[in-house]
Order: sequence, then C-alpha cells, then structure tokens
Amino acid sequence: MTAARALILSSLAVLLGCATEKSAAAPTPKTFDVPLTTAAEVPVCASAGPGATGNATIAIAPDDSSITATVTHSGLSGDATAAHIHAGAAGVAGPVVLPFSAPLTSPFTKTFTAADYVAAPNAPPDFPSFLTLLKSGGAYLNVHTAACKPGEIRGQIQ
Repeated sequence: MTAARALILSSLAVLLGCATEKSAAAPTPKTFDVPLTTAAEVPVCASAGPGATGNATIAIAPDDSSITATVTHSGLSGDATAAHIHAGAAGVAGPVVLPFSAPLTSPFTKTFTAADYVAAPNAPPDFPSFLTLLKSGGAYLNVHTAACKPGEIRGQIQ
C-alpha cells in the first residue's frame, strides 16, 4: 500500500508540475498604451478642439497573427470622420496601412489581420514586415475630423 501511495503521489506531483509549466509558458500579447494628442499630429491642426485628447491600446497577438486596437477620444472639434494606423516615425506623416471602419464613436475597437493590411507606397510590403516596424516604434495611430482632415490627434506606437 505504501509503494502504491508513493507512486500516486509522485504521479500527481509530475502532473501538477506539467500544469504549472504550461500555464507559466502561456504566451501573452505585446501591448502598447498610446496617448493621442494634438501636439503629436503632423501637421498640427489649428482647428483642433482645445481639449482634444485620446488613448489607444494596441495588442499584438502572441503569434503575430493580428493587432487589436481600442481607441478612445474626447474633446475633438467634431465627430471623428476617419482613423488609421500609419507606417511612419514620430514627427513624420506616413502612409495609411490599417484603416478603421465606422462607427468611430468613442470607444471603438478593431482587430486587424494580414487581410486588412494595405501595402501602400513607402510602407512595408506585407503585414509581418509592418509588425516588425510597429514593434520598433515606426508606426502611429491618428483620428481625423472634418475640421482636421489630415488628423486631429495622433500617438506614436512605442
């Protein structure tokens, strides 16, 4: 009976060790918290709402298969008319590569995959290449309004 009990206990210990190892190794998404401001927009829009601000949370799936973006905004000069993720360094206007679709009332969320990626001129050729750029700070998100067609608020994803 003692040998059987020892075998059962050691088997349980092995099983619990495996369960702990699997849960510890579970991949987590890479997440960025992105403040959106009028000062970061290029060019800065003189017609921006005086209190225009926002925030975006960007989560890259552990297997790099998708990007989920959740955006909040307030104080804009009017309704949001467009929102995009662009390829581009801080202080530089870059091409749209991942456009959001309506409605753009705050908050809004979209999950992008390779099928959503627009290989625009001067942008990486594909979604995996763009993810590499994004992870190194080479992408930004902005929100547009009728008064600020090029963009009212912007934040660098870093």
